[in-house]
Amino acid sequence: MQHLPAEESVKEQADAIGTEAVSCYDLNITAVQPVAGETDCWTVFAQEGVFRLYLKEQTEYTRALLQVWEYLQAQGFSRLAALQMTRDGDIAVNMNDKLAFLIEALEGRPGELALQSDSVELGRCLAELHVLSQGIQPLLVDPSDPSVLAEPSLARQREDLELFYTMARHRLYPTGFDRLFVDLYEAAARLADQTLEWLAESPFDQLEEEPCWTGLLLGSCRGRSFKVDDEGTLRVPCIRAIKWGLCVRDLAGLLDDLGVYTNWSPAAASRVLDAYSCVRHLHPEEKELMYWLGIFPTGIWEISCDYYKGRRRQEDPGAAEALRQEWQKTVNRMQYWHLLLGDELGYENRC
Repeated sequence: MQHLPAEESVKEQADAIGTEAVSCYDLNITAVQPVAGETDCWTVFAQEGVFRLYLKEQTEYTRALLQVWEYLQAQGFSRLAALQMTRDGDIAVNMNDKLAFLIEALEGRPGELALQSDSVELGRCLAELHVLSQGIQPLLVDPSDPSVLAEPSLARQREDLELFYTMARHRLYPTGFDRLFVDLYEAAARLADQTLEWLAESPFDQLEEEPCWTGLLLGSCRGRSFKVDDEGTLRVPCIRAIKWGLCVRDLAGLLDDLGVYTNWSPAAASRVLDAYSCVRHLHPEEKELMYWLGIFPTGIWEISCDYYKGRRRQEDPGAAEALRQEWQKTVNRMQYWHLLLGDELGYENRC
C-alpha cells in the first residue's frame, strides 16, 4: 500500500488503519492519509472513490450519532455524506479500541452565504433535514440531556448584563469599555426584556412539546461548513453533534449569519425564507419566535462576558472598539429583522 509523504510514525499508523479497513470494507484501498488539523480522521483513497475514516471513543453518544446518521440516510436525506456499510452490513467497527466508521469524502467548493444560490440551497437543505428528522427523537441518548437539547439561556444572559452594568458603574477607575457599556446598557437591556416578555407570554413551552415543531438541529449554519458540487447542490459533510430543539432556532441562526455576510439584506433573507418555507411550512408563531430571538442582544452579552468574566485583558484598548462595533451590528440586526418579519407581524420598529 502506498502512502503520501508523512512522518514514519504516521506512516505506520496509516498502514495499520489501511490494513484494518481492507479487512472490514469491500474496497480496494490504495493509500491512507491523516486529515490536517484533526486527530481522529483519516482520508482513505480507494479505487472506488475517496472516503473519510473516523475513529471515535466507544460511547453511547457516538453510537446514537451513528444511528441518527443511518436513519437520515434511510429517510432519503441525500445531502448528507453517505455512511459506508462494512462487509457484514454494520455502520461501524471496532478498530484500535475505537469506534470506526467510514463516509464518502464530498467533492466541491466550500459554500458561501454571500452567494445567493448557496444561501437558497442552504435554506432548502435545512428544511429537508428538519422534515426528515422528525422521527429521530427516540434514537437520542436522552432527550432531556443538555448536550442533546438546544435549550434557551436568554434569561441568564439578561442577568449577566445587569451584573456587568453594576460592575461597570462601580469600578473605581472605569475603563473605556466600562463607560461605553454603561451608555448602551439601557437600550440593550430593553431589547433583552422585550424578548423575554414575549417568551413569558407565548406558548413557547407547548411548542417544544409538539413533534411537528421540533427536529434535529445543525447548530452552525455558516456556509463554509458545507460543500457545493459542480451542479450547485449543497451537501453536508458530516454530523458532529446531536442537537434537538425547535426548528426555527436553526433557521433564525442561518438568517442571522446571512445578514452578516450580505450587509443585512432583507431581500437575501427573504429568498432563503421562501426556499425553506417551500419545503417546510412556517407557522406565524414560529416567525414570531425567530423575530424575538433575532433582536436579542446576544452579541453584546458575548463580548461583555468575555471582558468581565473571560480572558480578555481589561486594559485591552481594542475591547471598547469591539463593543462599539457589536452595538452597531445589533442596531443593524434589529433593522434587518424588522424589515424581514417585524412589519408582517405588526411590530413597531424599536430602533
